Amino acid sequence: MNSVIFKGPDKRKSERHADTRVRSDVSVSSVHISLSAVLNSGCADIYARWDACRGDRFAPSWQDLDLSSLSSNQIKYTHMVDVTAVPFDIVFRFWGTGLTNVLNFDRTGQSLLTTDMGYLEEARRTQVLSDYRDVLVKRTPMPFLWDASVTRMYGQRLIVPSIRLPLSSDGRSVTNIVTHFDFASQDQEIWEEMFGVHDRNI
Repeated sequence: MNSVIFKGPDKRKSERHADTRVRSDVSVSSVHISLSAVLNSGCADIYARWDACRGDRFAPSWQDLDLSSLSSNQIKYTHMVDVTAVPFDIVFRFWGTGLTNVLNFDRTGQSLLTTDMGYLEEARRTQVLSDYRDVLVKRTPMPFLWDASVTRMYGQRLIVPSIRLPLSSDGRSVTNIVTHFDFASQDQEIWEEMFGVHDRNI
């Protein structure tokens, strides 16, 4: 089991999002899907833990969820952010090592408002911030499919079922959001077909 240390809080849509990596080999786009669909993937495990930890609350706290209790395969493809509503900001508290391997950077401690996103164009930054605002306002999970395709070296497509889950330290507002990407999913044909359907329906 990987050991994970978390710091205290730092005081510091179904739309298609596309962006092109500037200094690497990854092109990324995403579409929102239903919760029932994403629960047919490995995202079901982290969702089940989130659901069990929240009890009768709309969301558990990040301490309740306890990312260090996840399997090494789950945690390495997971990140968690601190959310502040006023002024609005998203700061990455935890960034899994598997995401670093895929994207070639580690955003731990960085704000989504100001960080150099590398592959991320400003239009994409705006849309991701909008997605986080959506979770902040609705206080519900956001399931989506993420297309992380190696565009130069292999030319293959990789559709990754993913989910954002709200967390709350005060039981009233969203104070953190955890996002998991199921890179271990073997159902690529299903996800590619679903991605295409949602993409065509925009």
